[in-house]
Amino acid sequence: MKKYAWLMGLLCLCALFLSGCGEAKLPDVIQTPTVSVTREGAVAVWLLGDFDKDYYSISELTDMAVSEAAQFCGAKKRDTAAVVDKVENVQGSATKVMVSYKFDSGDSCSEFLGNVFFYGTVGEAIQKGYSMDVIMRSVDDNSLFTEAQLRQAGDRYLVITDISADIYCPAVVTHISNGALLNEDKSVNPSAAEGLVYILMK
Repeated sequence: MKKYAWLMGLLCLCALFLSGCGEAKLPDVIQTPTVSVTREGAVAVWLLGDFDKDYYSISELTDMAVSEAAQFCGAKKRDTAAVVDKVENVQGSATKVMVSYKFDSGDSCSEFLGNVFFYGTVGEAIQKGYSMDVIMRSVDDNSLFTEAQLRQAGDRYLVITDISADIYCPAVVTHISNGALLNEDKSVNPSAAEGLVYILMK
């Protein structure tokens, strides 16, 4: 009985490791514009900007960012709609600053930043009016993924965005918009793609 329990525990551990295989993992130090989304749909955004004037103040920037987030939360009547996580100098740079936000949903992220950020199933994207007439390719062999194939993947999760940042998804990425690139750490770089970037997950 003990041997059986030990074997089951080992199998569960193996399954845990395999389930994360191929997924992107956030770097310990953020040095480029970055977006991360969880399986539940919460979104974290790291924005970078120039901070090269003597009269610039981290404390003033923090106060401004926190005030804007508080006003947004008040309007949405949700304390977690937009939260300022950090305001700090970018590590290794004396002239750049980073502001990181946490949003309770893609809709909150979109509304606060003025960008598009959708996270949900393909079916939900269709219901919201997003076009499926996009050119997508496999990250494995660069083969074309047609509109018909995308529509048939109704229950699979998708990110749609125009935010120019490395995108870290909560599941293995299988197909991305033409022009977007899969980074070595499995995040998606959308900078060379035109228009909205579509990222399909397993």
